[in-house]
Amino acid sequence: MLNKQLKLESDLKWENIKILDAYTEEEKQAIYHFRYQIHIKEMNRIIPSTDHFRKVIIDELDSWSQLAYAKLSDGRIIGTVRATFGKASDFPTELARTFQLNRFQNFNPNSKNICFGTKMMVDPLYRKTPVFFRLLARCYEFLREHNIQFNLSGCNPYLLPMYEQLGYQSFAAGFQDPGYGFVVPILLMPEDIEHLIAIRSPYLRIAKKYTNSTAARDWYLTNFPEASRFPVNLFTSDQARWDFVTQHVGDPLSGLDVLVNLNEAEAKGLLRIATPVECRQDSEFIRQGDVCNELNLLIAGKMRITDQTGYVHYAKAGNAFGTVGLFAQTHHQFDATAVTDCEILTISRFSFEKLQRSWPEIGTKLRLNQYKEVK
Repeated sequence: MLNKQLKLESDLKWENIKILDAYTEEEKQAIYHFRYQIHIKEMNRIIPSTDHFRKVIIDELDSWSQLAYAKLSDGRIIGTVRATFGKASDFPTELARTFQLNRFQNFNPNSKNICFGTKMMVDPLYRKTPVFFRLLARCYEFLREHNIQFNLSGCNPYLLPMYEQLGYQSFAAGFQDPGYGFVVPILLMPEDIEHLIAIRSPYLRIAKKYTNSTAARDWYLTNFPEASRFPVNLFTSDQARWDFVTQHVGDPLSGLDVLVNLNEAEAKGLLRIATPVECRQDSEFIRQGDVCNELNLLIAGKMRITDQTGYVHYAKAGNAFGTVGLFAQTHHQFDATAVTDCEILTISRFSFEKLQRSWPEIGTKLRLNQYKEVK
């Protein structure tokens, strides 16, 4: 099976794939249908803006957004991304409130300096190919062509490590987005060349073609003092993460249930790839049916867990909670709502797969605990 998958990925790499901008109505309708295939057919999401009769997903931002898509030589779409440009006042009120767009607008009140990037998706057969980055690279080019200072978006916690490697960073507590699960607001400042260099972002090659200024970055650090609560994982040392967890639960080896069978080196390796996420009181962190590609560890606060029968119990600091998606994509079988403000560490399946190459025994040890600790 593994050899077959490797051969498939090798074959796909040589496909004649084009990245195109969508101009015609025919192109746009094909993109809306592709969204339906990914979110509804593959992921079983319940998206409010879905038209099941036409089998498309379309919303109010599509009428004034720039769309890009990846196409095979036979015309089949295998990926897409959307960029929406404007001032804070141009965006829907709820969207502007959730992502604090009015605060960003203060950088230059008269400029359309905000982009909202959404609807990024790739056919499952091409997710381990360069298609994902090529689409996002085109989106980055959109930002530079429109002189955008702030590119805002959102992602599920398990995708944060991937977006951080591109140059994005979280800047606020997450929220439950109907159909998409718990979403963390993320920010990219396209001209922040120093940050792109520091993380070795793939965008750097494109950024160097333009004039770059630190003005937006300097303004952000001054006007968003809470940004320090959301450090980029790539800049967090093993010891700093260990100390962070220790402050909340004491000795991680005894304070985190899921580490019970690991030695200190293995535990530090696992915590190194864990991403801190904030969930505010009364916010839903997990809904039954949400796509699951992660393991969640509660390190501060209290969560109310409800199973499919309606039975309720509570997770406290130190507990793993929710369904385990470290070994394969699945769907959550529980609801989880924050009783208090909560700090969570999310371990992404994709980061975990890389870790297992160096520490294959970690997976075995965690499997032993999977059904005992995660209820």
